Amino acid sequence: MLFYGSARTYDPSAHTAAAGARSEARRAQTKAESLQLDVERLLMITEALWTIMKEEHGYSDDQLIEKVSEIDMRDGRLDGQVKAAGVLKCPSCGRTLMKHRPVCLYCGAAVAVSPFQR
Repeated sequence: MLFYGSARTYDPSAHTAAAGARSEARRAQTKAESLQLDVERLLMITEALWTIMKEEHGYSDDQLIEKVSEIDMRDGRLDGQVKAAGVLKCPSCGRTLMKHRPVCLYCGAAVAVSPFQR
């Protein structure tokens, strides 16, 4: 006697798709955990550097807050985010530069890249 739903057929493609989805979810979870560890480490480094700046050079928390606000407002909005730089042009030939390239692809001119460029 068959009950409702007991006569299902096995679909290997659905099984493969489900296994692939589980695998992709595990990879995403691992990457998220790795990024969280990176953020925690960077927060600790930032706190250590700020403590050194206060103790060794006399800076105040108010000065830090002011500087953070100044940097945040560079894009005209106080939103806790740094806006990515727009299109950069080669200082030598004026053509559009490829992101994160220290040399212009068109004229070969060396391009100074800011360590904070996004």
